[in-house]
Amino acid sequence: MIGDRTNIRRAFISLAGIAVLFAAVAARAQQSAPAQTNSLSAVFPMTSKSPEARRLVEEALILYLDRVEQEQAIEILRKAVQVDPDFAMGHEYLAQISLDSAEQVGEQEKAFATRSHATSSEQLVIEWYQDAADHKLISAITKMNDVLNQYPHDKWVVWMTTWWLQNQSQYERVISIYERSGITDSPGLINNIGYNYAYVRQFDKAFAMMDKYVELLPNDSNPQDSYAEILRLAGRFNQSIEHYRTSLVINPEFYSSQFGIADTYSLMGDQVRARKEYEIGFQKFTLPELQQILWKTREAATFVREGDYDGAQHAFQAIADYAHSRHNSQAEADTYRQMALCEQNLKQALAYLGKAEAATQDGKNALRIALSQELAQIVRARVEVALKMGNKDLANSNLERLATMSESANDRLIEQAYHGAAGAVLFSEHKYDQAISHLEEDTTNPLSLKLLATAYQKIGYSAGAKRTNETLTNLNDPTLEQALVVPAFRKCGDAPSSCVTNTKSAGLKR
Repeated sequence: MIGDRTNIRRAFISLAGIAVLFAAVAARAQQSAPAQTNSLSAVFPMTSKSPEARRLVEEALILYLDRVEQEQAIEILRKAVQVDPDFAMGHEYLAQISLDSAEQVGEQEKAFATRSHATSSEQLVIEWYQDAADHKLISAITKMNDVLNQYPHDKWVVWMTTWWLQNQSQYERVISIYERSGITDSPGLINNIGYNYAYVRQFDKAFAMMDKYVELLPNDSNPQDSYAEILRLAGRFNQSIEHYRTSLVINPEFYSSQFGIADTYSLMGDQVRARKEYEIGFQKFTLPELQQILWKTREAATFVREGDYDGAQHAFQAIADYAHSRHNSQAEADTYRQMALCEQNLKQALAYLGKAEAATQDGKNALRIALSQELAQIVRARVEVALKMGNKDLANSNLERLATMSESANDRLIEQAYHGAAGAVLFSEHKYDQAISHLEEDTTNPLSLKLLATAYQKIGYSAGAKRTNETLTNLNDPTLEQALVVPAFRKCGDAPSSCVTNTKSAGLKR
C-alpha cells in the first residue's frame, strides 16, 4: 500500500512545464547550498525538550514508513505532541500522515506556530510544507531543495522529499533522488521507489523492488499488498488477487488488501463480485474518514463500469452527504464533481458543479492548496459539460478562468487541468495540432488520452496514436475517469477514432 495513504486530491508556466521549474529551482539550490551539508553523515535533527517525545516520534516514523502501521503511528505521534506541545516537527509529521482532514489542518498550524522551538533545518521543512499548503509552490520547491541538499542521504529527508514530489507526479525526480541517496536498507523507501518505477511503466524494476521488499519483511502484509497493487497496474489481475489474499492470511486486519481485491475485480469487469468484496470490507472494518470516502468512491464507480448511472448517482450522493456531515469540504466538492461527470442530464451536471464549487468556498477542514486544485478540476469539468452541450461561449469563458488560475498558481495539477480543458476545446474545433500540444501535458487523465489518440490519428501520426492507444488500453487505476473511458475504449481495438465519433463527445460520457 502506498497510493491509498494520500489525501483525496489535483500550473501553467509560460514556455516551460513544472518539471523544468523543479529542475531550475533545484539547480539554484545546489549552487547556494553549503558544501559541508552534502556529508554522508549529515542527520536531520528532531528538536524536543523531552527525550520521551523524541523517542516516540522516531518509533512512529519507523512504524509508518517501514512497517506501514499508519494508524498506530498516528496514535504515537499524538502522544508525542502531548508530552511536548512545542515539538514542532512532531506536529509536522502528524500533519503529514494523519487520516483526519481536520487534524491535518490543525497540526500544520501548530507546527508553524511552534517552529521557533526548532532548529533552522526543521524550520525550513515546516515552512516548505506551509508554503505548499498556502499554494506558494516556487517557495516550497526552493525550501525542499535546500533541505535535500543539506541532508541528501538522510532517510527521513529522502522520504519527505520523494513523497512530496510523488504527489506532484514527479516520478523521474523521485527515482533520481532515491538512487542518489544510497539508501538500500529501508523497506519503506524500497516500497515507495517500486511504485515510482511502476508509474513510469518500468515494471521489471518495480517487480525487482517488490521482491526485495518481500524478502526484507516476509512476515508483514504490506509487501504483499504493494506487490499486488503493482501487479494490478501492470494488468496482471489474477496474480494481484493472489498477493492480496496472501497479505490477508498474514494479517486478516490489513484492510487495504480486502479493498484491493474489490478494486481489482472492478477493473477486471466483474462489478457484482467487486461490490461484494467492498461490502465485506465495510462490514468487517471501521475505517478512518478519508479511507471510508476513498473506497466508497471506488465502489460507486462500479455502477459506472456497468452503465448504471442512476445507481452511481445514488452512491455518490451518499458519499457527498457523509463528507458534508464530516465537514470535509474538499471531499464533498470532489464527489459532486464526479457526479457531474456521470450525469447525463447536462443542466443537472452544471447544478452538481455549482454544489462542488460552493463546497470549495466553504473550505472546512481542507488546506488551501487542496481546495485550489479541486476548484481547477471543477472548472475543467464545466468546460467539458459545455462542450457536450455545444455551448462554446460557456466553454471558452470557463477555459479563460482556468487559464487565469493556472498562470498564477505555479501548480502542476492546476496546469494539467488547464491543458486538458484547452485540448478538449481545440479538439472540438478540429484544431488537432494545437490540441495535441495541450493534451500531451495531461497524459495521466483518461479523458485527455482518449482525445490525444484520436487527434494523432487525425493528423496522420499513426505511431503516436498506437502508443497512446496502448497506454489508455493498459490503464488500470480504479478511478472514475478510468471507469468512464477505458472499458469502452478497450472495445475499440486499434481504431481509436471509433471511440470519438463527433466533437460533442469530447467531454462527458452520455
